[in-house]
Amino acid sequence: MACGACTKRRTVKKVQMDTKFFKRSLVEATSMKDANLSEKTNKQLLDYHRKCHMLYGGNMKNRPINKTFINSIVDLHDKIVKEMTNRKMSHNTPLRKI
Repeated sequence: MACGACTKRRTVKKVQMDTKFFKRSLVEATSMKDANLSEKTNKQLLDYHRKCHMLYGGNMKNRPINKTFINSIVDLHDKIVKEMTNRKMSHNTPLRKI
């Protein structure tokens, strides 16, 4: 059984890691949002799509959940999916807003 001090250190470390992840996620999402998707290759578009799912999943695990950020990821995902369907690519992994 861990002592209270050890548990507190682990909790603080986890919060610091979550904060770093959130900051990286925010930078990543901003760069994808500013991209002109119609000019991207299929490979780049799929990479953006994969990153949306990673950002969404990673940030849904954080507590408290940043609803504004999650919803902006979903909006970005929808924009990417629209471009994917314009290119006749299939999509079966929706994200939902909170």
